[in-house]
Amino acid sequence: MAHDYVLMRSDRGVLYMPEVDLGITLPDYFAAVARAKIGSAAAARDVLLRGLKVRAAEAVEMGIVHSAHDSAESTIEAAMRLGEELAGRKWVGDVYAEIRKSLYPQVCGVLGLTLKPIISKI
Repeated sequence: MAHDYVLMRSDRGVLYMPEVDLGITLPDYFAAVARAKIGSAAAARDVLLRGLKVRAAEAVEMGIVHSAHDSAESTIEAAMRLGEELAGRKWVGDVYAEIRKSLYPQVCGVLGLTLKPIISKI
């Protein structure tokens, strides 16, 4: 969930947060990531407080996963295409990082990360 894009194979596996079933709490940093990445309160409740095992298609519907794919191979192919597409944009890494930090202020606060001003050269 900490990645900007999450791809999941639909032929095998689930998204499962077992902490409630195991009787353990979430570390602060992980709770902040979960709050930031699981947009719907209902989805967060089901995943974190019910220990729901979420299959790929459902994770896409819940907005937790970017896309679902039929096999490991098709997931890798989709990830490579997405990576090439994003890399082709030739973004400035520091700018991307600062925008990303501004999107997740609670996570950054827990991790002690601060925003760094970037001066545009255009």
